[in-house]
Amino acid sequence: MFIFGVMLALGAQASGPEPSGSLAPVRRIEVSADARVAVPEVHIAPGRSTTFFFDARIRPDEVVLEGRERFERLGLSEDHLALIPSSLFRDGERLLLELRFRDGAAPERAAFMLVVDAARGEPQVEVFRAVRSVESYRQEVTELKGRVAQLQAELTRLRSEGHAPRGIESAVAEMEDRDAMVLMRLSPSKVVAHPDIAVVQTWCVESRGPWNALRLEMRARKGGVGWTATGASLTDEQGRVIEVAAPWQPAPLGGEKGTMLVVLVDRAALADSRRYVLKLWDARGRTATVEGLAFKLREEHVGP
Repeated sequence: MFIFGVMLALGAQASGPEPSGSLAPVRRIEVSADARVAVPEVHIAPGRSTTFFFDARIRPDEVVLEGRERFERLGLSEDHLALIPSSLFRDGERLLLELRFRDGAAPERAAFMLVVDAARGEPQVEVFRAVRSVESYRQEVTELKGRVAQLQAELTRLRSEGHAPRGIESAVAEMEDRDAMVLMRLSPSKVVAHPDIAVVQTWCVESRGPWNALRLEMRARKGGVGWTATGASLTDEQGRVIEVAAPWQPAPLGGEKGTMLVVLVDRAALADSRRYVLKLWDARGRTATVEGLAFKLREEHVGP
């Protein structure tokens, strides 16, 4: 502590006499685990010391400071950090300061943006942490998972009762606007499906919008009545996963009549030269995999 005090004294001498008047105000900053909060800015001045005081112990050996080699002094302990920028810094430079707290509570880390400003250096910054326990995060995640499961169950129930919402997918399933859509029949290289279900035919539907759609005619085999797709994935031949919308079908599989299933895909994520594998599954894990799907992409659409 004696050496650290000497360091601060040297910093005070190097900075020259303080201007007359009242003492500079103490800056108080509260850090939290909210990722939406911007990194706070702290002004530092060449030749003048800025000291951070923390209400919780930090890990001095894990402090990260950009441009560290250009500081005249840097003092670290478990409850405070003091620095004196050198004259090598120029006004307007921005340097990131990051540190970790020792106790493991959230937020575990804190970050500050140091802004070089010869006229507005802040001599003292007190940092307070809005602590949140890790257990509270676990509880929140558990509650969110439970809510998602409830919503998924409700959606499955609505689909099983024939109340699936209508929208782009239903228009694709029924090809309601043929002037705005191009229907292309696909010839997959391989189809592997659970014994309860069958993939009868596959199409690609291209619209004037920013999306393509995969349109599949599905039928139930023995035991497959009630099958409703709850998830879908699309992977290219290099193993890259393409983001797709949740599968849509107007009603569960049943009887002799087939049911159309639609999966929307962002056209920008597709490539003409690649082949794709589409995988579908229901809540019981019964899957259908359609391999070797090649999209024929058109650069523009010409309406009537």
